[in-house]
Parts: sequence; structure tokens; C-alpha cells
Amino acid sequence: MLARDYIGEEFRSLRLLRLFLPAHDHSDAPLRWSSLLPSGAGLEASADCNELWSSYLEEHPDAYPPDAPLGRLDRETAAVLREILGAHLGTDLLLNTRSWVGRSRPFTPQATTSNFYGQEYLHEDLCIEEIIFRGVRDQVPDFVEDPNHSFAWGTGLYPDSLVIAASPDLFRALHQDLRLEVVSIVPHRDVLPAPFEG
Repeated sequence: MLARDYIGEEFRSLRLLRLFLPAHDHSDAPLRWSSLLPSGAGLEASADCNELWSSYLEEHPDAYPPDAPLGRLDRETAAVLREILGAHLGTDLLLNTRSWVGRSRPFTPQATTSNFYGQEYLHEDLCIEEIIFRGVRDQVPDFVEDPNHSFAWGTGLYPDSLVIAASPDLFRALHQDLRLEVVSIVPHRDVLPAPFEG
């Protein structure tokens, strides 16, 4: 599926990037996707971590398989997102979120849900701090949208990365921060592959 399909139509005029969530090595240290690439190769927006890992194993057959991120934020990525999103969106702004009901907290029959590609998602309004906290503790919400339409992210179940739409200033801040591993998305070409199985 095209990466842009994970972003709502009201955000389609914004530039897109893919934020790669680090896997973790046998000592639980974050492992960047780019560390699996051959020397001189660059990470692409349609990168499939399963394919990268298979290629890496051909050159390093004794390598220990990393643990997939499965939608969890490592502490550095969490801190950077908290810092950048808080500065651009404000810490008190409630963002519209959707989380797959199979992972969401218990909810009442009056709660709002919707479907996306055959899966049901629970709607909640959360501030950035709560979104980041959930990402570190368990898993980030699958969809996050700024009601002012300057930012959104979307992803698949048990994700290894986030598709992010952002206003120019926010896009630049995310793209230029060397603590994050991000690549610009070409909307008509780049896909979001199946999650990393690790």
C-alpha cells in the first residue's frame, strides 16, 4: 500500500516523510536501519527491513537477529519527538488519535470507533506527552492528527516506522534532526512494506 494512504486527505497537501523506529540488538541497544546497509548505500522511503536484514545476513551469517520495534519508541526517539512536536504544536494541544482495538485500553460502548482496511480503531483525544508515554510503555497510537491540520502520522499494525505529514517548519525540524532516522516520501511511488519481523 502506498505510504500516503496512511495519511488523511485533509493532510495530503503536506510533505511526507518516513520515520524509522530503531530495532534493538541482543543487548537492547537501539539499532538503526542504516546500520544494515552496505557501505555507501542510502536508506530509501520504501525500505523493507526484512529484506535489509536478509541481505545483511548474507554478509554477516553469524549476526544475532534484532528485536523488531513493533510500534514502541526507544527513549531517544521519544525524547526527540516530545521536544520537536511540543515546540511546534504546543504541549497542551489535544491531538485526534486512533488505536487498534486489539491493543487499546477497555472502552465503553459509547466510545467512537472507525475502520481502516478492515481493522477497527478506537478514537481518543490525547496530548503529546500521553502519546509519547504510550509509545515508550507499549505502542504509539496508529494514527495521530493535529486538529489544525499541520501534522499527522499513520502506520500499520505492529509498525516499524511512521508515515508523517508535516507543515514546512515541522517537516524541516524532523528531517534535519540527526537523532532521528527519516527519509522523504515520494507520494505516488513509495510504499509502506509489511512490518519488520525481527
